[in-house]
Amino acid sequence: MAGFARLMSVEGLFGIGQTGNDKIPPRTGIILSLSEKGGIGMVVYVDMAFLLNCIADAGALYVTGLLSGLPIRWRRVLAAAALGGTYGALCVLPGWRWAAGALPQLAAAAALVRLAFGRGEMLLRRLLLFVLLSCAMAGALVAGGRLLREGGPGALAALDWRMFFLAGGVCFAVLSVVFRGGARHGAAGQLCGCVLERGGRTASVTALLDTGNTLTDGLSGQPVLTVHWAALEPLWTEEERGVLARLEAEGAAGCLERLGGGFRLLPYQAVGVRSGLLLCFRADRAALGGRELGPITVALSPTPVSDGGGYAALWGGETGEEGVYAA
Repeated sequence: MAGFARLMSVEGLFGIGQTGNDKIPPRTGIILSLSEKGGIGMVVYVDMAFLLNCIADAGALYVTGLLSGLPIRWRRVLAAAALGGTYGALCVLPGWRWAAGALPQLAAAAALVRLAFGRGEMLLRRLLLFVLLSCAMAGALVAGGRLLREGGPGALAALDWRMFFLAGGVCFAVLSVVFRGGARHGAAGQLCGCVLERGGRTASVTALLDTGNTLTDGLSGQPVLTVHWAALEPLWTEEERGVLARLEAEGAAGCLERLGGGFRLLPYQAVGVRSGLLLCFRADRAALGGRELGPITVALSPTPVSDGGGYAALWGGETGEEGVYAA
């Protein structure tokens, strides 16, 4: 989130602050001098505001995707970070200070998350996580700027620590409630990285080791990896992506008729579902937790498999290691 708090931290980190009319900090770059009453003004390096916001947004988006169990699509993340940097630079321009308000910032954050991760059921959760991460980064940058500017830990004594602990407590409470499932499984060691290949394309997701997932392929008798179809977006062609977007509405059988070869139907049973069908395909290669599994069958779930967004796949088979499985 290209927040104004981060823009203020630019002033501390790079020597940008109040200055007289005839004095400019000795640095090259795109300089903007904002005059105030009494001949005292503020000099802002627009290029540094852009760069810092780009880096902060890229970091926050990367961690958001990581904690959400989503594949990191670097082109989209970098494009979103560049958009966030542009927004941050605009906020320091004369006549654009209104853009640093709470509502414009929230709208900008939603646009960045939408651009980086696309539209999905977990958009609001990802937005909340991104905002909290951005606030944490802004606080760290403000504190770091004060340390560099005033030199020494004593500079932090002037901070309002009551507000610091209050904000930290609120963030902890929100994360505990909204992302408690993913955090619990992660702390227990029940999550691991999974890499899938299909037709020369590769996708990476986070999988939950789940003993309750006993889905097997009737043709081979081998365990089946269940993944939310949207988490495997890098594997799909444009045509396949358009068809799979209708998976929940049209069902597996309806989508199979419009897809090319390589897909088939997989029967399954679950609580409340006596007989159902899942769309599935054969991955050319799969690796789970660094261990090669070879070709495996992958079932596509029309909805997210995690209520907290901490993982996007379920695996009930062996991992080859002494793994901890969720009950």
